[in-house]
Amino acid sequence: MNMTATQNSHQDHDIREEISYIAGLNQSYVRQIMDYSKAFLDKVFPLDRGSHKDVCSYVVYYQHVLAYFADGSNSGLRTPAQFVAFGGHPEQPQSLLLKDGERHVELLFCHKGAHGSLDKAGIEDIQLQLTGEQTGWFSMIRGNAQSQPCIASTQNSPCFRAKDGGDYRLN
Repeated sequence: MNMTATQNSHQDHDIREEISYIAGLNQSYVRQIMDYSKAFLDKVFPLDRGSHKDVCSYVVYYQHVLAYFADGSNSGLRTPAQFVAFGGHPEQPQSLLLKDGERHVELLFCHKGAHGSLDKAGIEDIQLQLTGEQTGWFSMIRGNAQSQPCIASTQNSPCFRAKDGGDYRLN
């Protein structure tokens, strides 16, 4: 009996080590995907100064989005008109909706989420609107497609608050 108890204890320890190792690999993978996605944001929705990779929080201030950095400084978008709407409270948005041409990009925040807890800005996902033959939304973090943005409850109801305070409907 003692031999079996010792073997089980050793196997439990080995399993815990493997789980810990795999969890570390998953976190590393999510960070790599997040870095790539933020490089996309820097390319398509650049900040006036700084990088989305260094942002600690985003705030809606009047009709602008401000990105705050660890040193307390902030920056707006280089092209402020790219910010079109948000979800949640302006001081701590649940989502930001950006637009480049005809394509929307939604940044989703959840500091306690599986991905948001690993990101200093709390970004849980970055959703890219698909246009043309493919319609719907593509999750840059999860790597899958879905029919509507995460914040939308139904396509007929207003999903976002426009930066001027009105309803913003996706086209």
